[in-house]
Amino acid sequence: MKMCPNICGIACFVVLLILSPIDIIFICTMAESLCVFNSSEFKDLQPIYLSEEESGVINISCSKKFEDVYAYFRALFNKQEISERALKLTEEAANLNPANYTVWYYRRKILKELNKDLKKEVEFCSRMTDETPKNYQIWHHRRLLIEILNDPTGELEFTQSMLQEDYKNYHAWQHRQWLISHFKLWDNELVYSEEMIKKDARNNSAWNYRYFVINSTTGFDAQVTEREIQMTLENIKKLPHNESAWNYLNGIVEDRGPSSFENVVNFCEYLLSQKQTSPQLLAFLYTAYLDKFQKTEDENFKNKAIKATFVVIIYLQMCDMLLDMDPMRRHFWQQYKSNVKA
Repeated sequence: MKMCPNICGIACFVVLLILSPIDIIFICTMAESLCVFNSSEFKDLQPIYLSEEESGVINISCSKKFEDVYAYFRALFNKQEISERALKLTEEAANLNPANYTVWYYRRKILKELNKDLKKEVEFCSRMTDETPKNYQIWHHRRLLIEILNDPTGELEFTQSMLQEDYKNYHAWQHRQWLISHFKLWDNELVYSEEMIKKDARNNSAWNYRYFVINSTTGFDAQVTEREIQMTLENIKKLPHNESAWNYLNGIVEDRGPSSFENVVNFCEYLLSQKQTSPQLLAFLYTAYLDKFQKTEDENFKNKAIKATFVVIIYLQMCDMLLDMDPMRRHFWQQYKSNVKA
C-alpha cells in the first residue's frame, strides 16, 4: 500500500517539530557522513578509527562526521595514496581541523605529485584564513606554496587586508617579514610601518617590523638613529606609558648606550620633572645613569669607592620609585635592589 506524498511530508514535518535543534544537526551530520563514505569512491578502504586506548587518556567529544573523515584519512595516509579522492579528503579534514599539520603535509605532497595549480591552492588558503586568521598551519602552508611558486604577486596586499582586520595578527606580520626578505620587497615598507604605528601606537608588531626593515636595509647609522629617536620621542610625548615606543627606543640606543644620547636623557628628565612618570621612563633613566657612571672618566669618579657610592644611590632611588610605580614587576625590581645591597 502506497502512502500519499502529502501524508509523508506532513509526517516528516511533525518529526522535525518534535526533535530538538541539536537532534536535527546530529541527524544531518550523520546523513552527510553516510553520503560521503557509503559511495563507491571509498568502499575499498578500511577506515582506521581510534582505539579506546588511544582516545582514553583525553577523550575529546567530536561529531560522527569528524570521526569518519579522520578514520578514512588515516587509511589513505597509511597507504600514502596519491589520488583525487585523497586530495578531496584532505580538504574535508582541514575544514574540520585546520590545525592538523599532518593533513597539510599530506595535502602538499598530493598537490605536488598530481601537478595541481598551486595558485588555486593559495586561494583556498585565503578562504581558510578568513575563517581562522591566526592558524599557524595554514600560514605555514601558504608560505611553502609561495616559495614553490616563487611568485609573491598579491601577497603584500593579502597581508595588508588581514592586518586591517587585526592590527596585531602575529602570523600576518611574520608572513610579511618573510615576503619582503625573501623577495627583496623593501620599497615602501618603512612608510607602511609608520602608517600602522599611526593607526595603533601600542602595536608591538608594527614597531618590531619597523626595526626589522631598517636593520635589514640602511642599518642604524647616526642619521637614521637620530631620525628614529625623534619619531619615537614624539610618540612618547603623546603616550608616555606606551611600552611599545619605549622598547623601540631602548633597542635603537642599545649599541652606543643610552647615556650617549644627551637629548634623550634630557627629554626623560623633563618628563620626570613634569610628573609624567611611567615605569618605562624610570627604567630608561635607571639604565642611562648606570651607563653614564660606568663610562665616566671625570676626576670626581676616579676613586672607585666614591663612584660605587653614587651608583648605589641612583640604583636604590630608582628601584624604590619603580617598586612604587610598577607593582606588577615588583619582584623583578626588588631583586635588583637586593643585588645592589649585597
